[in-house]
Amino acid sequence: MELGSLPMLMNHFCEKLEGIHFMIDLKENKRAEEGEEEESTCQELIEHLSEDIDTLSSILVDIKSVLKQRQQKVDEMKALTHSLDISSLQHLMDNIPPHLPKPVKTDPTPLQSCESETSVASSSSNDKENIPNKRSRSRGRKHAKAVYIPALVYITVEEFEEVPKYMKGRLNYNQVNTAIDELNKALSEKYKILGMKRTTLNDVNRKRYERYKEQESKDTKGEHFIVDTDIKEFTNFKLDSVGRSVLTILRHCGRTKEIRGGRLTRYACIEVY
Repeated sequence: MELGSLPMLMNHFCEKLEGIHFMIDLKENKRAEEGEEEESTCQELIEHLSEDIDTLSSILVDIKSVLKQRQQKVDEMKALTHSLDISSLQHLMDNIPPHLPKPVKTDPTPLQSCESETSVASSSSNDKENIPNKRSRSRGRKHAKAVYIPALVYITVEEFEEVPKYMKGRLNYNQVNTAIDELNKALSEKYKILGMKRTTLNDVNRKRYERYKEQESKDTKGEHFIVDTDIKEFTNFKLDSVGRSVLTILRHCGRTKEIRGGRLTRYACIEVY
């Protein structure tokens, strides 16, 4: 190697070293930036975790409070169970009142009625092709129409106790509700006849049917009622002074109302819900 080329060689190596140092500096700066980003990301994760831990801690406190309340309820129920007298419960079972209120049938909700109408419509549309077969099988028969049978609701002990003494006389609670059973028989028999076709009735029931229609008036529209004749025909209820007292009590308790007119006293059933 020539002597004149040695300084050139040194300069060349110096330039290369400077370039290498510059690249090393750039690489170190990049690592520092990435380290800062990683550090900030870790800090954010730690903050989120801290928030989640605080939330879970508050939920845990609420759960412990609810569990404590439930445990108190359980302890109260255990104490109540221990304090119950089994003999008194057996006494109640052995002395169930003979007249208990019957469950009231509720009308279907609008949603149920809409669903039933929709199902009927869909079934009728799907079965159009089978109409001739159904007609040939049923031979023109129609389904029997459902008949509504009104019924008086039993009076409660509280209602009976609130009846004035001059109305009750010597009547007791069971006598009044037994009378309600008898009046319900008359209502049932009458409206069964009214729910039948006249062509299917025998002579006796046809005369009754015509009599029931004659007893109706503009004041009885929408009402279900019986008269003295119905009570005598279908029940063992006696329309003596005791029977009249029972009718007065029922009217006082809101179970019946009287509709007068045409020389008749009609005892209309009042629906109780």
